[in-house]
Amino acid sequence: MISEFIALIQGIHLIFSLLWWSTTFVVIFVIRPVNRTGNLSVVLPRIRKIILIASTISIVSGLILFWLLFDFGGHTLVITTKGILILTSGSLSLVVYYHILLGTRTRLSYSKSNIQKGIVLVKGMPYLMFGFLTITMISMVIVSSML
Repeated sequence: MISEFIALIQGIHLIFSLLWWSTTFVVIFVIRPVNRTGNLSVVLPRIRKIILIASTISIVSGLILFWLLFDFGGHTLVITTKGILILTSGSLSLVVYYHILLGTRTRLSYSKSNIQKGIVLVKGMPYLMFGFLTITMISMVIVSSML
């Protein structure tokens, strides 16, 4: 019974993680470059809701999986290779999740140099966050093969 529940949670985690990654991929590499005129901006809030739902379910199911597979013990996080990999990739996914929750709001001071730095940072941020998400996906595949 427990193994069936774990398999169900693993399936949910896999599906929603892939949905999160693939939707983010489409937004960053397809919609953003095509949206130079702003015509697709009405679609982006809907896609953001999908990403929020998928990422929330992915993170919650990942936490449930961790607690089930490691017998509710946090001590295995820092003493095993699997645990360190899970801790690192989970932390990266939480950084991406936090960035999604913030949305596109940035705080810049009125100094011209700070505005220029902020613009460069804002332009590169989606690629950085997608890189974090990709590293998380790859490391979770590695962890799955270790189990």
